[in-house]
Amino acid sequence: MKLDSDLQFSKKHLERLNDSQRNLISSREKEIENLDKMYEEKKYNERYNGEAELLDIRDQNEAEIAEQLVKKQERLSNIKMSFDDSKRKLDKEQELLTKNNQEKIKDLNSVYENKFNDTFERVNTIADDINTGTQDTLRRLETENLERISQATFQNKIMADEKSIENDRKLLSQERTHKSQQRTAEKDYARKNANIVMEHENELINQNFKLKSQRKELENIQLAEMQNMTAQHKDLLLQEDKSFKEKYSNISKEHQSVLDRIKSRFTNQINSLLNSQMKFKANIENKDENSFYSITALEPTVTKLDGAYELSLEVPEYEKENVRLTAQGRDLSITLTRKFSDSIESEDGTKNKSSRSEIFSKKIPTEDLLNSKEVTQKYHDGVLTFNIATL
Repeated sequence: MKLDSDLQFSKKHLERLNDSQRNLISSREKEIENLDKMYEEKKYNERYNGEAELLDIRDQNEAEIAEQLVKKQERLSNIKMSFDDSKRKLDKEQELLTKNNQEKIKDLNSVYENKFNDTFERVNTIADDINTGTQDTLRRLETENLERISQATFQNKIMADEKSIENDRKLLSQERTHKSQQRTAEKDYARKNANIVMEHENELINQNFKLKSQRKELENIQLAEMQNMTAQHKDLLLQEDKSFKEKYSNISKEHQSVLDRIKSRFTNQINSLLNSQMKFKANIENKDENSFYSITALEPTVTKLDGAYELSLEVPEYEKENVRLTAQGRDLSITLTRKFSDSIESEDGTKNKSSRSEIFSKKIPTEDLLNSKEVTQKYHDGVLTFNIATL
């Protein structure tokens, strides 16, 4: 009767254990479903955050490109304005040079005209002085001749006539010399004036040629700079576009890698939970069939070897950690702790938990002294084996 009641109690206990394990498994399945939902939500949030971050990076890159374009356009407009200013300055300098050259020509013409007038007046003054001197001489000679007429003879009169003729010749010679000097001065003035005009025209031509060449060089330089800046701007745009694509690709790869790692980690955690639960369930279900939970005393097998003792005990794998062996002197002490736990859910939803443990110990004497520091163990096919060296 007592055995039947114990069996009924064990069956009820096992049924309660089965129910609690079923409830635990269902709760674990719900937790797994919740974990799947949380994983999907987290994956969606990560994907959304990644896309938002990519859009922000793209907008930032577009803003930077637009800002660079505005700066390039401002620089181009500034260069164009400086080029127009340089052109206006060159035109003003050309006008100033033209006016200055014209004024110089006028000044030179007025200077040479003044020189010509001064020379002409000086020559006329010299001629007048010569004529005046000649007339004075003639008058003096006439006076002397008149004074000598009364005193001189016909020869003196002839001599006076000769002197008069000689004076006429001198006057004619002086007039010829004056006219020749005047013609020479006029020719020299015309030649010098023509040379100055020619030099001035050559100088104007050279200056105009220099100004045109300088202007052409400035235009070529400005055009080359604009072409270089346009090419650099295109290269910069291509580089920024390539960099943006590379960044987008790298971020996408990193995002996918993070998602794969999260998925793998959640999968491993779920599989681990499932395995542990299945293993725990199998252990619980097999407890009623396992003779380990029905033993009332430890019956290990002790074998004497060459320089050691071997102790073997049949133990389930999930209980092998609860077995302890110590060696002291010639005695072997083995201890087994067997634990039971139960959880029953009432109709009102409350849970009643119970747990108990049983400790079995046994001391086994040996013939030899044992080395307590050289104790090894191994587990194979449900048998836990200890190897204890002897002294």
